[in-house]
Amino acid sequence: MMTLKYPEPITGISTAVDTLFSLPPQGPAVISCHWRRQLEVMRGMILKRLRTPVASVVCHPHRVGRSNSVAVHIEGAAGNCVDILVTVSGKVSWPAPEESQLPRWYMCVADAADLIYLMLWLNTLVGRKTS
Repeated sequence: MMTLKYPEPITGISTAVDTLFSLPPQGPAVISCHWRRQLEVMRGMILKRLRTPVASVVCHPHRVGRSNSVAVHIEGAAGNCVDILVTVSGKVSWPAPEESQLPRWYMCVADAADLIYLMLWLNTLVGRKTS
């Protein structure tokens, strides 16, 4: 099994306007307070839906035409799951809280760097208990 490690993004003033994470040439990634809050809302949505600790996060990359996406399957210990389709589109869009009951959530990220950091962040949910 391969384990990926990365520096935890620092919450601060992001210099990038249309991206989830700012990536300076040296040092850790930076995420704005706004996007950090959005991540915490999404974490709450995921944990509420699962109702048990997160058991696994599985990513399936897809390419349809010129669009690149990752289908993310997050499963709880009791078998409940959340499916999120994350598409690289040049902009950031987020699932709204009212979408939390839908079978699949859709979101967009600006680029591959945002996609990778988001996947790494989602993987930190493994073992997290509902709050």
